[in-house]
Amino acid sequence: MKFTFKPSPNYRDSQSTQGIMRDLTIGLLVVFAFSLFYYATGENLGMSYALRACGLLVTSVISAVATEAIFFAISKQPIVKSIMGSFGWVTAIILTLMCPINISYYALAISTIMAIVFGKLVFGGFGQNIFNPAAFGRAIIMASFAGSVVADFATSATPTQSFAASGWLMTNDTFNSFIAQFGGLSEMFIGRYPGAIGETSTLVILLVGAFLVYRKVIDWKVIVAYLGTILLSTLGIALVNGQGMWYPLFHLLTGGVMFGAVFMLTDPVTNPTSSAGRIIFGIGAAFFTVLIRIKGNLPEGVLYSILLMNMLTPLIERLTTGNQIKILKKNMRNVIVIFVACLAILVGVSTTLEAKEITINTPVEEIEGITGTAKGFGGDVTVTVATDADGIITKIVAEGANETPGLGLDAINTFNSEGFAKFEGIALAEADFTTLDMVTGSTVTSKAVIEAAQAAQSAAQQ
Repeated sequence: MKFTFKPSPNYRDSQSTQGIMRDLTIGLLVVFAFSLFYYATGENLGMSYALRACGLLVTSVISAVATEAIFFAISKQPIVKSIMGSFGWVTAIILTLMCPINISYYALAISTIMAIVFGKLVFGGFGQNIFNPAAFGRAIIMASFAGSVVADFATSATPTQSFAASGWLMTNDTFNSFIAQFGGLSEMFIGRYPGAIGETSTLVILLVGAFLVYRKVIDWKVIVAYLGTILLSTLGIALVNGQGMWYPLFHLLTGGVMFGAVFMLTDPVTNPTSSAGRIIFGIGAAFFTVLIRIKGNLPEGVLYSILLMNMLTPLIERLTTGNQIKILKKNMRNVIVIFVACLAILVGVSTTLEAKEITINTPVEEIEGITGTAKGFGGDVTVTVATDADGIITKIVAEGANETPGLGLDAINTFNSEGFAKFEGIALAEADFTTLDMVTGSTVTSKAVIEAAQAAQSAAQQ
C-alpha cells in the first residue's frame, strides 16, 4: 500500500505559547490589582482584606508550583523547564480570583492541588487536559469546602445570591430598591459590590479582554457568542415575564459571567478548534448558565456551564470537523439551529418562574438600650435590648443590613415581629435567648441573633 503525503500551507505566527501565557498572566494581575484597590478602599473593608487577598493568591500559586515540581521530580522530567512550560500559576491565579475573600487558606491550597493533579497532570499535562483546571478546582471548593471560611472576614450577600432568592423575577419598583443596596447598575459595572475576589468589575475585565483580543491571546468569537446569547435569551425572558430592560443587563453584570467569558471560555485547550465549533461552544455555555440560574438550585451557573461544555467539546468537534470552506453552509445552519433552540427552551421554561417575596433592608425601629453584636452571614448582626428601671425587657430589636435578602433579612424580620415578643416583661438577667426558634434556611443569621442577644445580656450584667 502506498501512502501519499502533501505538504500543508504553513502559517507563521509571531505569538508564542510563552508570549500568550505572559499576556494572560498580566491581564489577570490587572484584574487582581483592581480587587486590591476595592478591598483597601471599600466601606467596612480595609487593608486587612487586601492583604488577605494577597495571601490567598500566594498560597494558591505556591501550591500549584510545588505540586507540579513534585510531579515532575517523580516522573524524572526537568523540573524548572517543565514548570515554566506548564504554567500552573495561571490556573492558580484564575482559581483565586473565582473565590470569596473569606475562603480558608487550607481549602484554597487543597483545591489548587486537586485542580493541578486531577484537572491537568493526569491527562498528560498542559495542552492535554479536557476540563478547565481552574473551573475544576472551584467545583471542588463548592462541593467540599463551601463551609471552610474564616469569621474575621465577613462577606455580605452577592447580587446573584440575593436575586436568586427572589426567584429570578422582580417588579421594576422592587428592583430599584434591590439594586440600590449595591449602588445601582453603574456601581456593578465598575465592580464596587460584594462578590468573588476578581469577578466583579465588568469594566476592568472588558478592558483586559480587549487587550487580549488585540494581542490574539483569546478568540473574540467565543466571547461574543456567549454574551450575545445571554443578552438575547434574558431579553426574551424579560419580555415574556414583564421584566424591564434592566433584566438582561443584570444577568450580564453580575456573578462570574464576564470573568468566565474572557478568562475561562476562551481557554484554547478545552475549546473546539474550528470557528463554528467555538461559536457553538459559547452558545451552549450561555444556555446552561441561564438555565442553571433560573431553574437550578444554585444562584450561579457559569462554573458548571463551562465544565458541561468541556465534556461536549469532542461532540462539537465531530459536528464541525472537515474542510471549513466546503462545510461553511452546514456549520452556519448548525449554529443557527442550536442558537434558536437554546433561546426557545430558555424563554419557554421561564414561563414557569414565580417571583418570591424578599425583604430588602427594611428599616427597623430605633430604640435605646443595651446592644450586643455577633458575626452573621454577611456581616455584623446587632441586637438592642431596651429595659425599664427594674431591668425588665420592654423591647428587643435586631438588625443585620448585610444579611441575604429572602433568607437572612427575612429571619431578622421574623425575630423582630414574632420571636422576641415572648421576652417582653421578663428580667433581662433571667432571659434564656437559647430558646429562640431558629428560622429555617437561615441558620447562620439565627445563631448570630441569639449570640448578639446574649452579648447584650452579658454587657448589662457588667
